[in-house]
Amino acid sequence: MKKFIKYCLLFILPAYLLLAIVDYVFSQSAKRSSNYTIEAWYDLMNGDITADAVVMGSSRAWEHVNPLILDSILSVNTYNLGMDGRSFDSQILKYHLYRERNSKPKLIIQNIDVFSLINRAGIKKIQFFPYFWDKSMRATFFPVEPFTVWEKYLPMYRFVHINSRSEMPGLSAFIPDGKKTLTKGYRGETKTWNGMALAAVDSIPFLVSDTIAQQFETYLAEAKAEGIEVIFVYCPIYFGATQKMTSLKSIYDYYEQVAGKYMIPILDYTHMSLCEDTSYFYNAMHLNKKGSDIFSDSLANDIKKMGILK
Repeated sequence: MKKFIKYCLLFILPAYLLLAIVDYVFSQSAKRSSNYTIEAWYDLMNGDITADAVVMGSSRAWEHVNPLILDSILSVNTYNLGMDGRSFDSQILKYHLYRERNSKPKLIIQNIDVFSLINRAGIKKIQFFPYFWDKSMRATFFPVEPFTVWEKYLPMYRFVHINSRSEMPGLSAFIPDGKKTLTKGYRGETKTWNGMALAAVDSIPFLVSDTIAQQFETYLAEAKAEGIEVIFVYCPIYFGATQKMTSLKSIYDYYEQVAGKYMIPILDYTHMSLCEDTSYFYNAMHLNKKGSDIFSDSLANDIKKMGILK
């Protein structure tokens, strides 16, 4: 039996080591993937971002705020750190990694909405796969992401495992093709209107995780202590979705209370005229490129009037 175990170890350990080396080399290459969720980390993790203003939030920040428009109107350098499908708990962790490796911003433009305070860990988790060898990424996201044991500890498994869900598309998603899908972290979406998701829901509730709410306030307190200005922004929503929100007063009351506590101005764009026109949206919660450019222009001019960035 001992001989059997010894022979197994002599075979398994070198094979595991070889696979780990392959995993490391492939991970370095995968960082340059044009999969948008992976690409969104490249500048940040390489310390390549020098921004006066950063945009924080979910996909409603990531696809709505065009940094190039803000740059041109405000004469600053803006970068979009929005995370597709993620709420404040993930956004704040990304911000902490950003601060470890990049310069301090003067302004945080923080998207707020009905979905911000619920736990949405695990969505598009492939974005972290190329960075499993990075100690700070592991320390930040391993405790909170639903990675399987196989993904964590079996080299290359996370890259080749194919799942029926689009977040787990298999090896091809990690192979660089020389293309770029983002502009300073932002992606303008060219899709046309599809209202099927909106039609399928009867109501949209406002749910709050006490843990995430506390993380959010800690993040705001830290920004205030560092002298970083913060602006809350309600990005445009198609009015049909607004009508299905069952707790509008609770939403406004909560964010007004937090804004008052930390002396944060709020800009509300949910009543823009474009919110009634589906030609500016690709679904009820997301503007298309045409809509995001119009909104970004309005946002930049409103920030300019506030005189925050000088």
